[in-house]
Amino acid sequence: MSQMRQGDPLLAVLLLLVFFSLAGCGSPSGSSSFNSDSGHPAGWLPAGHKTSAVADLESCGQCHGAEYAGGISGISCTACHMGGVASMHPPWGTPAYAAHGSYVKNNGNDTSGCANVSCHGTTLTGVSGSGPSCTSCHLGGDASIHPPWGTLAYALHGTYVKSNSSDTSACANATCHGTTLTGVSGSGPSCTLCHMGSAVSVHPVEWNGDVMVHKTKAGFTNIESCKNIVCHGAALEGVYLSGPSCYICH
Repeated sequence: MSQMRQGDPLLAVLLLLVFFSLAGCGSPSGSSSFNSDSGHPAGWLPAGHKTSAVADLESCGQCHGAEYAGGISGISCTACHMGGVASMHPPWGTPAYAAHGSYVKNNGNDTSGCANVSCHGTTLTGVSGSGPSCTSCHLGGDASIHPPWGTLAYALHGTYVKSNSSDTSACANATCHGTTLTGVSGSGPSCTLCHMGSAVSVHPVEWNGDVMVHKTKAGFTNIESCKNIVCHGAALEGVYLSGPSCYICH
């Protein structure tokens, strides 16, 4: 009996420690939106928790652990915040849209890290207040960039643009070919590399459709801009569904 009485104070202290550790996660406070009876408020995920986390990130650690790896909640913040709790994505650098492709291929080509209800949606069609639809840029699906044009992309893209977006809005954005179609580093090239006249024409505007006098009107003394696999071929022998062979006339 005497041994049990001597152990009673120690038992009381241990019970108090357990109580206080649970109180940090179970009791609402001025710095936390968590309520032990109802959990987080409606609309907490994916967008709602951001404001509270920015205001007092440490309050999340009471339940999710000091390193936000799960804690007593068993839910790791880095399950979605792959770049750490202070960022969403890994440190892709600038421009992020150019670097994310390599990350997805190296770390989960099945896009499992992107496809969930809090980020880009289970089918990658986007989540309101969170990640946009991947097909807003990946027009051909999350595993490709353009529609399934195959090896004739240079020939078939014109018809697609005219049919689906004659103002080239699908191409002209900060992620793909630039808002003015002048290209994006690490992503889409400048459209005027081939469309020398403008995004809606092929040749320089000086020709005005009169290809028979293209040398004089354009003042060309260098034909290197014509010699590529997209336009008239590397040896000017022509490209199927694109520029004809220059030797038809020359």
